[in-house]
This record gives sequence, C-alpha cells and structure tokens, in this order.
Amino acid sequence: MKRLNSTQVLSCGFALILALLVYSAFEASQLQMAGGEQQGLAYRRFIRQDNAITAIRRTVWLGGIYSRDFFLTRNSAGRERFAAQVSELERSGFEALNILRDSSPATVRNLKIEPSFEKFLRELHQLESAPAGGIPPPADFIEEILIPRRLELLAMLEDFRGAVRQELVAAQARYDADRASAARNLIYLLGAALFFGVLVALASLRYATRLARERQRHFEEISLANQELENLSARLLETQELERRTLSRELHDEVGQTLTALRMEISQVIAAVPESAARERLQRARQLVEKTVQIVRDISLMLRPSLLDDLGLGPALHWHLERFSLRSGIRYEFEGADVGEHLSDPVKTCVFRIAQETLNNCEKYAQAAGLRVVLQHDDGRVSLEIQDDGCGFSLDRRGLPSRGTGILGMKERALKLGGTLTIDTRVGAGTRVVLLLPVEDAVAAEPAAYAERR
Repeated sequence: MKRLNSTQVLSCGFALILALLVYSAFEASQLQMAGGEQQGLAYRRFIRQDNAITAIRRTVWLGGIYSRDFFLTRNSAGRERFAAQVSELERSGFEALNILRDSSPATVRNLKIEPSFEKFLRELHQLESAPAGGIPPPADFIEEILIPRRLELLAMLEDFRGAVRQELVAAQARYDADRASAARNLIYLLGAALFFGVLVALASLRYATRLARERQRHFEEISLANQELENLSARLLETQELERRTLSRELHDEVGQTLTALRMEISQVIAAVPESAARERLQRARQLVEKTVQIVRDISLMLRPSLLDDLGLGPALHWHLERFSLRSGIRYEFEGADVGEHLSDPVKTCVFRIAQETLNNCEKYAQAAGLRVVLQHDDGRVSLEIQDDGCGFSLDRRGLPSRGTGILGMKERALKLGGTLTIDTRVGAGTRVVLLLPVEDAVAAEPAAYAERR
C-alpha cells in the first residue's frame, strides 16, 4: 500500500474539517426551516381554532340577546327580524364549527359540541316559528332553555380551547426537544471539527516548521554554493589576468627579443652580401620579421597593456581608445587621461577590462558613429561612464540582454570588488554603461606591493 505524504495527509484533514462544517451548516439550516415551519403551522392552527371558538361563543351570546329582543317586541316585524338573525347565526356558527371539525374532528366528536350546538339552534328556530299563542314565557325560556344550553356550549368550548392549548404546548415541547437534540448534534459536529482542526493545525505547524528548516538549510547550501562559485569566478579571473600578464611578458621579453635579434642578424647578413637575388630575399625576410615583431607586440599589448602598469589607468584607456578608433572608425571623446596612476592593480584591471568589453560590444553590435568616455577618481571611488549613440538593445528583468554573457561577466567583475555596474539602454536610443568602484590608493592600501611593482 502506498504511503501518503504530508501534503496529502494535510489535504485530507482540511477536506474532513470542511465537510464537517458544511454538514453542520446544512443540519442547522434544515432544522431551522423544518422546526420553524412546524411551529408556525401549529400556531396558525391554534389561532384558527381559537377564532372559531370565539365565533361560536359570539353566536351563543347573540342568540340570547336576539331572543330577549324577540320577547320584547312580539310582532310580525320582530319575528321576521328574529328569523333572519337566527339564520345568520346558524350560518356563521356552522362555518366556525366546520373549522373546528376539520382541525380536530376527534375532539369535537368526543366533546359533542356539534349536537349541542344544533340543539341550541333548534330551540331558537322553535321560538321563531312558534305561533303567537304558543310562545313560552320569557323567564321560563331563558332559565330553562337558553341559559342551560348556553352554559353547556360555553363549557364545551372552554374544554375544546383547553385541548387546543394542550396541543399547542405539546407541539412547542416537541419543537424544543427537536431543537435541543439538533443543538447537541451540532455541538458534537462542531466539537469533532474543532478536534480535527487542532490536529490539522498541529500537523500543519509541524510541517511548516520542517519546511522552514529545510528551506533554511537549502538556502544556506545555495548561499554557500554561490559563495564558492563567486570565489571560483574571482579565482578564475585572477588566474586569467595572471596568465595574460605572464603570456604578455613572455611574448614581449622572449619572443620579441628573439625576433629582434633575428632581424639584426638578417641586417648584418644583408650588409655582408653583395647585390644579388639572395640579398633581395634577405630583405623580404627582414620585413617579415619586422611585421612579426609588430604582431607580437600588438598581441602582447592586447593581453596586458604595459601602460596599465607603467603609467596608470587613464593613459592605458586613452591608448586603447586610439587603437579602437583607428580599427573601427568610431570617433570618441575621453575625459580622465590623467586619472588612476596610484590605483590598486585589481581596480585598474577591473576598470580596463570592463571598458575593453564595452568597446568590443560597441564595435560589434551598436552601429555607433561616436562615443564618450569619462573616467573619474574622487571621494574614495572610481567611476567610469561610456555612452554611445548606437542602436541600443533590450534588457530582461534581471538587467541582462537576451543573448551573450559579456555583460554578466562585467557585472561579476564589479561585484567582486564591491562595486556596481549599471546599463541604461533601449532600442534606438543608444547605450550608457556606468561603473562605480569603492577604492583606496595603491600606496595607502598596499605600500609594499606597490613599491615593489613600481
């Protein structure tokens, strides 16, 4: 069986808590809707029945009042009015009685409300239809018939009202019991959700703590690896400069001197040889040697300009700009030819190499007609600004072009010495490169090494 990982366990825990909460909310809404509907139905039923009871009581009382009025008039008009009143009482009374019979037929049947009400109405109809000579005395009718029937009906109605109230109380009790049971269920559900929530929270906290430790460990490992890469890159740059310096010196001292000696030897042979075809060939050989000496000298200067060590950064940049302009045809303006004589060797090398790479990029890609170079050394820093009027290029969000690694190497050189390299460019608007390096004079920072080099 495949074992679940931490993320899957936490996902299952959150899903369970969410399911419990959703189920709790559903149960609460269902209970509220169902309980409220039942309670409202019971209350409306009670109001209907109570209104019907009130209507029947009103019929009974009005029957007594109408009977008394009939006894007072005893004429044909009073008889007709009494007959109409009894008919209306019969209609309204049976409407109310039907409501009671429909809502609680068993109670109406057990209490015998309907027969008693019909008997009461029959007594009224008999009084209304009795001939003039057959009307009973008012006192006898009221005391022997009307009052007993009325008291009987009112007692029955009160009993019915008590039964209806008991039903309402029972319905309310059932509603309260259902709500209490549902509340307990909701408490259990919420308690389970809280319990699982605490477990998931503890597991999440443990998982987050472990992730934080792993992230910190990975960050430290990456930082260490980056530091090692930076150290390696710096070491490679130092080794590269050392190799260039060594190779430049070997070309200048060994190969250059050997070629110079060879040229002198050829010149002596030419002086000793009379005019002949051999002398012409020796002269051509001497020209080839001179050309080779110039090529070796150029290669040596490209590898490591001797002006950089002998006269300083400013003269070396000026010499390089002159050669760059002759080679590419791009005119230039230079400020700072007298700057940088006492700078440390790493700073001079960094500034010169960045300027060299920038000029190479300008020659290859910029399509520029002119450029301006400003070199300054003040307030404990060296600044180099190179701006051309070429076509420019686009940079990504890291400030690097889409292709090539030259600018990345320039940034690494500047960063190695605690400096910054800023490139301001856009397509069709030229390019501006600004280098800032914090420096100390070579005499103050490295007196022994500087004296030895001088």
